[in-house]
Amino acid sequence: MSKFTEQALEHELGTDVRTVDTALHRTAVLTTTFAGGRAVVEGALVRADIEVTDGIVTAVVMRGRENPSGSLTDRDRPDVVDCSGLVIAPGFIDLQCNGAGGHDITSTPAAIAEVASVVTRYGVTTFLPTVVTCPSDARRAAVDSMRTLRANSDGPACADPLGLHFEGPMISPEHLGAHPYQHVAALEAAEIDGWIESGVVALVTMAPETAGALHAIERLVDGGIVVSAGHTAMTPDDLAQARARGLSYITHLFNAMAPFNHRAPGPIGAVLGDDTIVAGIIADGIHVDPVAVRLAWQVLGPTRMSLVSDAVGALGLPHGRRQVAGFDTISDATGVRTTDGVLAGSALALDQAVRNLIAWTGCSLVDAIATVTTTPADLLGLTDRGRLRVGARADLTILDADANLVRTVVGGHTAWPTDPPM
Repeated sequence: MSKFTEQALEHELGTDVRTVDTALHRTAVLTTTFAGGRAVVEGALVRADIEVTDGIVTAVVMRGRENPSGSLTDRDRPDVVDCSGLVIAPGFIDLQCNGAGGHDITSTPAAIAEVASVVTRYGVTTFLPTVVTCPSDARRAAVDSMRTLRANSDGPACADPLGLHFEGPMISPEHLGAHPYQHVAALEAAEIDGWIESGVVALVTMAPETAGALHAIERLVDGGIVVSAGHTAMTPDDLAQARARGLSYITHLFNAMAPFNHRAPGPIGAVLGDDTIVAGIIADGIHVDPVAVRLAWQVLGPTRMSLVSDAVGALGLPHGRRQVAGFDTISDATGVRTTDGVLAGSALALDQAVRNLIAWTGCSLVDAIATVTTTPADLLGLTDRGRLRVGARADLTILDADANLVRTVVGGHTAWPTDPPM
């Protein structure tokens, strides 16, 4: 990750620079300044105020040492949010969210909007609604629901369901996890073409070693969809062939894949031996032991590790029984599991994953934040979010010094809590 000293940033941006797009100001209705805190800017934590106009970042105002409070003299003004003692980060991006608040996206894709409201409680401002292996008509329903949601996007501030993540159905029958065997299948060319045409599919997870996978990867990537390897027994050679065709991500490293062996390194060895690929990690201490997370961190670091929740409907609810993708699960202290004891997603909050990473690896807050902001944004090719800079969406996650969530801001509006604490 690029590291800037505060002096270098002040030289780059100016001590009190307002790089504002005047066209934005001409149509401005509301300007809000998040003032007095430290902001994550270009991989460093610096004293800066973030000015927002009509849902866009319109200025990053650096505060010099001689003027640590900046130019804002009245913190009680209604257009100023006092962030003294807090950290202003880009909004969190979750690449794998199956549900939340009792809602399961695979079985009820019309509930994506409800999930979008729940996940803001955990700092998430952008997420990929994730659909696991299921019948083809359920996948079509998910595409239709996303199209409808995108056509009717006006409403209260909530996380942006950027595009679907289809986790399956083209996976290894030997590494199902909790995915139903009867729905494992190759992807038909017509369905791939339909996903590309729809414009609402962002990510597809598949096992690269399965028949027809390499052609499917090439077609999906050519159509602008990110492809990930997961639920797989791939060898290093399988990964190399998939990488050559555009595969760029690994879904929940360590989980639902063949184990590592020093003579048959399999998917885990292939990934840890690759110096470019980005890998998702479920850092709940249940899916992956903290020692394994620490090992992965030493190899991947902040630019190649993407923390994900892999959350299901149990997120945000008390322990109990509920359905996930049509089968019964039990949520308790050991995680979310099928009645046979197989892990079936998680109840992990993404902000807790960030705190876990810091605790288990000793990494900095800035590096931990990168795993849920710049790294997933870069993977998806997003330039309008994941960083605090002029012209970006005003999606902010405001934390205390211990990475506890204080406020989630989507498009310049507070999405959580509904009654702002500041």
